[in-house]
Amino acid sequence: MIKQKILVPLDRSPISAHTREKLFAMKSHLNPPLVLLHVLDLDLLATQGFPEKSHAEFSQRARAEAEKFMQEQKTLFAAEGIEVETLLVEGPALETICEHADSGSYELVAIGRNPVSEMRDFLFGQVSNKLIHKVRCPVLVL
Repeated sequence: MIKQKILVPLDRSPISAHTREKLFAMKSHLNPPLVLLHVLDLDLLATQGFPEKSHAEFSQRARAEAEKFMQEQKTLFAAEGIEVETLLVEGPALETICEHADSGSYELVAIGRNPVSEMRDFLFGQVSNKLIHKVRCPVLVL
């Protein structure tokens, strides 16, 4: 059984769904609670053309959607018998994940990886690849 506090960054991507399923399969080896982290990057989302008329309306909607997503994740983990804490933070994803991973509160980060070619990783990078090289704690790539 892993006796470590584990940070699990999640978003709405298929990679995060895969990460969640892998963690479910490993649940007998985990020592809850896991800490599910969702980073809300309002600057990135603002470029995606939401129909709100003001920044305040956009921000409010984005936060509400993020809170709903985290509650859904908590429910999915609870259905598997895995106790979790949730953490919703605003900021740029990679920097925010690294900041939390290096805060001293976590011994491990568990994150998914997109199964694309190594050449694409080399050229464009991925959060998981960048995270491995930026944080001090171990990273479990699922």
